[in-house]
Amino acid sequence: MTTTFPEVLVLQALTAGAFDADDADVRNNLGLLGLLDVYSRDGRFRLTVSLEPADPDAPSTLWNLEAEMEVCADGAVARLGGRQLEYIGTKPGNYLRELLAAGELGDYLVPGAAQAA
Repeated sequence: MTTTFPEVLVLQALTAGAFDADDADVRNNLGLLGLLDVYSRDGRFRLTVSLEPADPDAPSTLWNLEAEMEVCADGAVARLGGRQLEYIGTKPGNYLRELLAAGELGDYLVPGAAQAA
């Protein structure tokens, strides 16, 4: 049996379409924070993704993207953070849902991929 790094598991689940964007709970906080929370179709994983301005005190199109996926059976958590993307809008949570629905969310969690939206 081989061990899979949790970060790899997140990307594999996203690539395999384990999460349905229509089932996602999305929150937008005054255009300053977007959250997406969704369980996998089989109930094995819970994915939480946040999008917030890189500098909340200055208007900018650069946003920080962080993701956390929990393995529901054992409570193990994988975190991917520190990624940045360009976003212009007032509903960052809805934008996260759009990325998930289009199958593009995983691209933003891979270093060096999809840096602009």
